[in-house]
Amino acid sequence: MDFSTEAAITQRLTEFSRDKTVVLVTHRTSLLSMVSRVIVVDGGKVVADGPRDRIMEALQGGRIARAA
Repeated sequence: MDFSTEAAITQRLTEFSRDKTVVLVTHRTSLLSMVSRVIVVDGGKVVADGPRDRIMEALQGGRIARAA
């Protein structure tokens, strides 16, 4: 997906999700800027669950193990 398409989708999703609970499934970390909670699923198992900032730090620091 190119940048302009991603930006348009992000804007529409942000507008749509005001005052709503939304489940967002993505591989794109750029879309996580709009969420408050992240659940990481790897190999069909939940390997992390918590506030976005804490989970992003753990992922970047390699503290969340990847399932084989």
